[in-house]
Amino acid sequence: APNSRTIASVHAAAKMELPPPPLISTLNGSAAAAAMGVNFGGEEGESGGAGVFRMGNVGQQLRLAAETLQLLRLEAATPGEASAAVAGAVFVVSFGADAYARLLARGSEADASAPKHGRRGFARLLAGRVARAVQELYEADVRRVAVLGVPPLGCAPQVMWDGLHLVDGRGCVEEANELVQGYNARVEAQLDALRPELPGADIVFCDVYKGVMEMITNPAAYGFEEARDACCGLGPFGGTIGCLTREMACPTPQGHIWWDLYSVTETVNTLLADWAWSVPPSTDSDTSICRPITLQQLSGRADALAPPAMV
Repeated sequence: APNSRTIASVHAAAKMELPPPPLISTLNGSAAAAAMGVNFGGEEGESGGAGVFRMGNVGQQLRLAAETLQLLRLEAATPGEASAAVAGAVFVVSFGADAYARLLARGSEADASAPKHGRRGFARLLAGRVARAVQELYEADVRRVAVLGVPPLGCAPQVMWDGLHLVDGRGCVEEANELVQGYNARVEAQLDALRPELPGADIVFCDVYKGVMEMITNPAAYGFEEARDACCGLGPFGGTIGCLTREMACPTPQGHIWWDLYSVTETVNTLLADWAWSVPPSTDSDTSICRPITLQQLSGRADALAPPAMV
């Protein structure tokens, strides 16, 4: 199954009346293809599997973005046209979910990946890298950036199974959720500090944690029948063995919040995209997740201005 970051970018593109941004590896290297939107990440996760905690993978994606922007400049009719295209593009930056899923995993994968950072120290490392990514995009003339937070992985099936002794019949693994919330808070604080230093830029933080927790807390209100078990997985919560084939999937994924070990379903991402696109910032709204403006406002006009790029 495609990961949640890719699905989120697909739905964001749909809200902007654009085709889903294709993976950079599938493009033919032309500026015309890139100008329709591009995903600089991938379907295997933030760094293609192993080594999720290495920040060099983030740098590689940013280099690909810089090279693509340079290609747009070289093939544009005029320098002004190139600058307008780059400044008008919306970049969606999503780092952290896969990294935290591995950090919270039980056993050698987590132990071997981040022993020197510690669970709380890792938040500082990754949040700082996200902030630098936004700065680097700004230096490449990007002016519209949305940064997505990490969902409540303490409620994800794999983390629930790993922490079975820590939860009661209804709760989530609070220690894991506290770590994720701490990371999200650091990212948002760094973005708040960055804004005065990046004149002319619009930087939005989207609180995916808040949105998913609203669905978990009130599943029936959004049409969900199952808020804890994965649609595709085996064992308690569907969190012991992940989704190996689509034949393993439940017959009604639209009724589940979780797709597999720690990815949410397409239905969840559709709701998140709707809320991120149009629900204005408000402390009173349970479905207001983007601040200080919505993604619709970030795009520049109601029917969208430029294709999204997924980093």
